[in-house]
This record gives sequence, structure tokens and C-alpha cells, in this order.
Amino acid sequence: MRQIADRGTACYDPVGMSQNSATKLALVVVLTTLAVSWHTAQAYIPQSCTTFAGVDGDLVLVGNNEDHGNPIINIWFLPATVEAYGRFLIGTEGIVQGGMNEHGLVYDSLTIPPVDVAGDGRPLYIGFWPLHALETCTTVEDVLAFYNAHDFPGTWDGKAFFCDASGDAALFEGSGIVRKSGDYLVSTNFLQSSTPPDEITCKRFLTATAMLESAEAFAVELFRDVLDAVHVEHRGGSGTIYSTIYDLRALTITCYLYHDFLHPIVLDLREKLAHGEQAIRLFELFPINPAYEAWRDKEIEIFARTVSSFRTPDADPATYRELAGHYALPVEDLFSSPPLNLDAFTVERVGDRLCLVACPEGISLELVPFGEDRFRTATMNTLNSIDVTFQRNTSGDVEGAMLELQLPDGRTVYSTARKVSAHPQFSPLPEFMAPLLSFAADRSDSSTGLHFPLAFWIGAGLVVIGLLGIVVLLIDP
Repeated sequence: MRQIADRGTACYDPVGMSQNSATKLALVVVLTTLAVSWHTAQAYIPQSCTTFAGVDGDLVLVGNNEDHGNPIINIWFLPATVEAYGRFLIGTEGIVQGGMNEHGLVYDSLTIPPVDVAGDGRPLYIGFWPLHALETCTTVEDVLAFYNAHDFPGTWDGKAFFCDASGDAALFEGSGIVRKSGDYLVSTNFLQSSTPPDEITCKRFLTATAMLESAEAFAVELFRDVLDAVHVEHRGGSGTIYSTIYDLRALTITCYLYHDFLHPIVLDLREKLAHGEQAIRLFELFPINPAYEAWRDKEIEIFARTVSSFRTPDADPATYRELAGHYALPVEDLFSSPPLNLDAFTVERVGDRLCLVACPEGISLELVPFGEDRFRTATMNTLNSIDVTFQRNTSGDVEGAMLELQLPDGRTVYSTARKVSAHPQFSPLPEFMAPLLSFAADRSDSSTGLHFPLAFWIGAGLVVIGLLGIVVLLIDP
């Protein structure tokens, strides 16, 4: 009944979140900048996300499963300004994975095998362009016009999925674009712009396509069932961390946590934007999910022990004032290209923490000290963290910073940023983000030894009691 897309040319109000009890805050531990990618708790698991859009009469829906190993998901509500539309964003620390703006334009990201994209002379865009599109575009045609007017050279390891309230949808893969044809568009983690339909083998893609093709009508319930059918679970706890269904005309977002499709929450974009800027940890909106919480707390404990193992114990926060300021990277530097998209950054002191705010997107990451004037960004994402070494002149004044990043292929790249008095793309840390930043190192500061969840100690106690019982029986049968 329905047609597969053809290949194209190449009920909770979280306003008071920051006033949660100290006990609840202790469980959170990880803010928008927590945990380290270089903790070796589990082997890297390739992401296996699924996104699809469908139109049926007046109904336009987008569903997606986000599959990875980071248990801490944040959502943001950002009201409109003179420069940007109001929008909802969702993602992990340092990475926005999707969202919807007030005009019903939806964006989602999916990983793909790395593909090198050469420049062709068009104006170079510096920054994370999908977020700029959400801020300034209302339709997929607007996104296409912006995309086609700019150059995005570099290594693409992800693609952008866009859908608007008319039902138009497109995939941007760096090496090609796929347009929606028919009633729906499905995407998973392969290069669709260069894969003939009869050569597609991804089971998630084929399952979602078959369910949409055979459906008599589209509905939120159908999209939920598709998400359930293609969700993944990996040994160790990772897999489908959250799922969303966007209604692009009603401007609602139905969210599911940790592949539990029986307990959704529905967020009304208009209502939430009316409350002002908000940053929320997604799991706080849901009822207790023992399986998710056990996995999350395990990952948090691993992060805490890892950070405390290398954090310089005698770092003096009073010296952070000297490091604060704006730093500019060379034009067309590797750090300015996908996937980093880092044109400049600002270093801010937040209490006793040091925070790096990436420009132009304003995404913040904590800098953890591990030597004199040496820091490392902390993130649970499966991206390597960046080492930042601040450079001083002969007078002892900070004049720049050396950035070091080890790429997944083993190469190490470097860049030198100079400290500047101002930068046109400077993005200060939004005040509403500060409550999240307070959790970045709280657990690691107190984790001087091995710490385990309560469930571990209960289990260990039961084991000891059992062993004592066996000893008693052997001694006095």
C-alpha cells in the first residue's frame, strides 16, 4: 500500500528541577558534562539508531530509537529569541542528538560509517549546522537551501534526518541526500544515498519498512510498536536508551525511557516553552525503572572511580580565574571540521569547577584537572575526550591553549588556540545550565576508594550470610 523512499541526488512540569532534594541529586551525579569516554567499563558498542517519518492525512509523525552506551540523557527547552526559533533539544553531554522547533521542524542524528567529504569552494560553515537549521529554518526546503549554500568538508561519521510539518523529509549523509518519496522515510546506520534498495540488509530498516508498508493507517500507537520491534538490548545494559515520537502539527513529544514502551510521558512544546529556559535530566520525569537505574548507577560509579583516579587532588580552583576567557582556533582547522565543529571556545569558572563552552553552539563540558595547567574534557559519550593544556608566556600570563585529540583510527591531532579579548561566536554558559554543572565532579570528589551501589552491598551481605551458614553446618552437622 505504501511506498518506500527512493534514493535522491547523491505530563510532568519540571520547572522546579534545580530544587530537588540532596538525596535525589546524589543519584543523578552526572550533569550535562559527566563521565569519561576513556573509562573502560565496557567495550565500544556500535550505535544502532532507527528513525522514521510518516504522513497520513493531517497527521505527521517522526519516531526514533536512540541506541548507545550513555545512560544520562538531558532535554532542553529554549524559547524563541530574535535570532532563533523556540525549540526542544534532547541528547547527552556535549552532543545534541535531536529536537523539534516551534514550527514543527524535527531533526535527528544517526551514526554512519565514516565518509570523507571534500570541499567544493562554497562558503565554509563553521559549527554544528543541524542545530543552526533548527534555529533558523521552518521547512525541509529551508534546510536544503541552507545546506546547498555552504561547504561541509571533513569526515562525516553521522547523518542528519529532517522532517517538517508538511510531511516532507530528507537525509543528509555528507556524500549524498535522500528525499522522502511516498508516505514514509526510514533510516538506520548505513549510507542510504549509495546503497540500492535491493541491497539493503539492515534488519531494523527492513522491519520498520515492512510495518509501515503494511499499516492501514499511521498513529502514535503504530509508531510505538515499530520502535518496540526494532529496539536493541546489549549485554551490560546499553542499547535503546530512549525513544521519541514527535507529532509535528500538535507539537508534542512522546518519550520512552530505556525501551519501556508501557510508561510514556508526553511533553507539550508550547506549554514547556512558556516556562522559559529549562534543562532537565530525562529519567527524572519517569517512574522508577529498576533495570535502567541499576545500569545507570553502575556506569556512574565507574565514572566516579575513573575520574578520581587521575584527578589532581591538589588543584587550586583559585588559579582557574587566570585560565578563564575566550579562545579562538585557526580557520579551517581540523577541530573546526566535522565531527568536532569547534570554531572557538570559552573557559568559565563555575564554582570550583572549570567549564569549556564550545562556540558557536554553547555546548558545555567540564574540564577535569590532571596536571599543572592540564585538563581533560569529561564525557560518557563514545567520543574521545580532548586534552587541553594552557600555555603561558614568559611573564606567566595565559596566552593560549594546546588541544590534543586521539581519533578512533589511532591518529592524534593537535591544534593551538590563542586567547582573545572577544570572539564574534562567543557563547556564554546559560544560567539555566548551572544546576546541571554542579554534578560533574561531586561523586568523583568523594570517591577516594571503591564505591558500589546499595544493591551490591545487600547482595554481598547475603552471600556472606550464606557462607557462614555452610560453615556452621560443616562444623556441627
